[in-house]
Amino acid sequence: MITTIIFSKDRPLQLDLCLKSINKNLVGSDAITVTVIENYSEKYLGALETLQSEHPEVNFIKQHGSNLFKCIWAYLSTQPQDYPVAFFTDDGILFKEQDVKSIIRVMRNPNVVTYSMRMGLNVRRREHQGVSYPDTVCPSPEKTQVDRENRLVIWNKTVSNYGNYWSYSHSVDGHVFRYSDIFDWTDTLATLSCHKKIRCKTPNDYESGLQMFWCSTVPWMVSSLESSYVNSPNNRVSDNFHENSSGDTHYCSPDKMLDLYEEGKRIKLLNVPIPHIDCPHTEIDIMKGVI
Repeated sequence: MITTIIFSKDRPLQLDLCLKSINKNLVGSDAITVTVIENYSEKYLGALETLQSEHPEVNFIKQHGSNLFKCIWAYLSTQPQDYPVAFFTDDGILFKEQDVKSIIRVMRNPNVVTYSMRMGLNVRRREHQGVSYPDTVCPSPEKTQVDRENRLVIWNKTVSNYGNYWSYSHSVDGHVFRYSDIFDWTDTLATLSCHKKIRCKTPNDYESGLQMFWCSTVPWMVSSLESSYVNSPNNRVSDNFHENSSGDTHYCSPDKMLDLYEEGKRIKLLNVPIPHIDCPHTEIDIMKGVI
């Protein structure tokens, strides 16, 4: 079993696509539990009710207040301690099959910090503030192992510069962690937030907080040979991290997408043109999938 958390804010049409992609391509999805931690504005509440009725197998939790650390901690406190925990965001798409059993098998290895669904040998580029940089795995056999029999890539994150995708272990967008690790990290952040007034309103804030544990964790990361998950940043719904690009090539207005959702339109995964993915954040023309 895998405990799955999806963060969502005011993106019902995109969340519907994300949920359907996970249901279709996470092989063994009957062995996962899916929970959406939502922070929907008042005008989106009707769409949220529709989402809940169309996805009765999904648990929806309201994010209250400005302390997401506490919200995640409270939820994790109720979950089985022997299940790995996977994280997604509502603008992500699981575009290729990913085997649950393979993830569980990998995460039993205490030398592995995370299993990444967004990484693979196809990832060769990183974009930041509109500039593209090379971002490739280290070719040294001492630092990178390609297990073709099990279709896995195993690499040492400390070889790449911190901030590069190949070093960025503590992501909450397509990464899986052991329960004991993510619970302890979140418990520490929630405790610190009570004393230091640390602001945590968005998944980006949560992910930023997790970076304090980068140095103290084991160095090995694992993915399948090719990535199966991509984040398509077609719009922005939060007021922080403005350096993250969104809507540069295939912008979709959240309000327009709300109108389409309320009209009964949905995005059909099979109709979405998935390009060659060489960067975990790749804008996709998702509106071509609207039916």
